[in-house]
Amino acid sequence: MASIDISSQPGKDFSGDVLVVLVFSGRERHRLPLAISKVARQVMDESDFKAEYLELVPLHHPNGVKESRWMLLVGLGEEEAVTHNKLRKAAGAAARFCLKKGWKSLGLVSPATSLLDHDEVQVAVLEGVMLADYDFVLFKGKPEPKRFERIEVFTNGDDTRKARRHLPQIEAGVNACHRVRDLANTPAGDLYPEAFAELAQKLAKQHKLGIEIMDADALAKGGFNCVLAVGQGSARAPRVIKLEYKPKEKPKKHVVLVGKGICFDAGGLSLKDASGMETMKDDMTGAAIVLATLLACAEMQVPVQVTGLIGLAENMPSGSSFKPGDVLRSRSVKTIEVLNTDAEGRLILADLLHFASEMKPDHIVDLATLTGACVIALGDGVSGIFGEDQKLVEHLLDAGKATGEHLWQLPLVPEYRSALKSHVADIKNISGTRWGGAISAAMFLKDFVDHASWAHVDLSGNWSSTERDYRTYGASGEGPRWLLEWLLS
Repeated sequence: MASIDISSQPGKDFSGDVLVVLVFSGRERHRLPLAISKVARQVMDESDFKAEYLELVPLHHPNGVKESRWMLLVGLGEEEAVTHNKLRKAAGAAARFCLKKGWKSLGLVSPATSLLDHDEVQVAVLEGVMLADYDFVLFKGKPEPKRFERIEVFTNGDDTRKARRHLPQIEAGVNACHRVRDLANTPAGDLYPEAFAELAQKLAKQHKLGIEIMDADALAKGGFNCVLAVGQGSARAPRVIKLEYKPKEKPKKHVVLVGKGICFDAGGLSLKDASGMETMKDDMTGAAIVLATLLACAEMQVPVQVTGLIGLAENMPSGSSFKPGDVLRSRSVKTIEVLNTDAEGRLILADLLHFASEMKPDHIVDLATLTGACVIALGDGVSGIFGEDQKLVEHLLDAGKATGEHLWQLPLVPEYRSALKSHVADIKNISGTRWGGAISAAMFLKDFVDHASWAHVDLSGNWSSTERDYRTYGASGEGPRWLLEWLLS
């Protein structure tokens, strides 16, 4: 990771590759340090730069700023519309531009505004740059990642003490985000259940987490029949991982995080079409989030006991695959009629949520790339959240808002449960209708939760089909930052 500093200096003497200046439209440019303001005023007066939101204008060797090779003006739009996330995205867009230019040392002039606290502005700007500072090159012929070596935020005299206190959480959250990106971007041929488990064991040891890995024999003894069924069509046997973080002091609460880890989803015998499989290496994003969050908890020493449950399998077609029409006896002893083997994530979670409920924690939160229906409803930038403990849901929504990772509450509709009635089992794994698929999936999961405080997050915002602001193409890495925000609060 780049060296990072927050300075109370104005930035005009920054010595590095590029000085990024975040500018509001209108007269707000005059609040900039004098030497920088002259440059901004000149290009704005000549209408070469209107400071519209996410507008970028690079200037080479601008007059009055002789130390840096380049200046990059970044538009923020009208000050009245400023938000933390707009600052985060503007700084991220600027950082992506700089990385593509190969610039290694970056200075940023934090914008002055009376509408937000100074430390919050500084934190948002720094987060945007650090989230953008990512390049997945593991499988390039010559892996030379374009990453920053130095990042410095200038505040033009503002107090930096509060922002500096946020640095450990920013770094832990961003590191966890990048870890999720790495895992979800890695091809399934390299990250299969056993490989994921081995990596988790190595990282758990480094971070002093407790870990238990259950192989196929242990899963059979433990009654994880749904996990075994999903994985039985693959040559790679499934795994379940239990991670444990405990604070040094008596924990305030106990939280269990449950992650879906389908390392590759071909759909099983209900085979997906070719285009539907193209990004299915990311179907283990929930598992990646749980692992990355537990590691971040250890780094930050959060005051909460956190258990992570990760179900890992490959959903493949073969002569040994589970079949439409099969009836599975879940860990809870409830039976499930399988009508579509491509609705496999909920089967994995059925076993894990029952396991989590037995621990009697204060809260259970599961995270899963569960339904295409949620992506259709909310797009690829917002994840859906379900739950009957409204206080828990609102806390998670607040954490998402604070970190700029969008969550939107969707309803648990009791009437939809009737669509999951089976003639031969206690429940069937799909409703048989196209409508409300994300809700019926959540209602299915609810059958296996014996706990009053549970939330289900359908990760529709986990993959970005295009690069935008601080999000690169591919896995977004969203999840650990808002979970860490919630756990620390």
